[in-house]
Amino acid sequence: MNLTRYEIRHADQFGNVRNFRELIWLNIRQYLSLVSVKYNDPEILILKHPELTYYFHELSQQFLNFKFVVIVRDPRDVIASVMEVADRHKQNKIISPQTELIDIKNHCDNYIAYYVNVLKNIDHFRNNLIFVKYEDFMNDPNQELQRISKLTGARYDTNLAVEFSAEHAAAPNFNKSEREKDPFSGAFWSDAYTQPLSTHRIGRHKEILTKEQIEEIERRLDLFGNRFNYWQTN
Repeated sequence: MNLTRYEIRHADQFGNVRNFRELIWLNIRQYLSLVSVKYNDPEILILKHPELTYYFHELSQQFLNFKFVVIVRDPRDVIASVMEVADRHKQNKIISPQTELIDIKNHCDNYIAYYVNVLKNIDHFRNNLIFVKYEDFMNDPNQELQRISKLTGARYDTNLAVEFSAEHAAAPNFNKSEREKDPFSGAFWSDAYTQPLSTHRIGRHKEILTKEQIEEIERRLDLFGNRFNYWQTN
């Protein structure tokens, strides 16, 4: 949680920062309870939201039984996709976090921000965290599902997991016409959402980014790219 300006903005309401932290954890527990009830109190509750990655290191210390799966994707492909989203927002005259990324440096900073806290605090997770590369999952979903199952205890049928099933996607997020009614959310839409798993989007940055942009990304995210074997530099 961001406590940068706590003394100025919140201390008069909550006093000691400990009280504020406890309120946040109380809200999270209530949220988890509500979601769990909605899905009939499943044995294993799975939540997916990229923004949560920022706070995995804090959640791991508060909820010792939580398991964490960190999805990693080639930074070059991610940045290329974010640029496309920004272009769609601009076409609709929408100001968004994506449109504010005005150069490759901004895009690289935005990308690595999702992972920096996890990587800095990796030892705190003990054996409760794994990294799963998007590319590995697309190429061999069965192997990656086995890794996830070993960590979480969840059981998967690979044949079902690799196909899109409308009955398993009750959220409006997976309805293209509904999604596109909101220009902000619609800009993130990909037809791949409702298709079987495929490798066709791996490496698509080559079609979107210039040689100079790719080289700058590889330079700025050198350590990350090497760590996850997206490229090798001397």
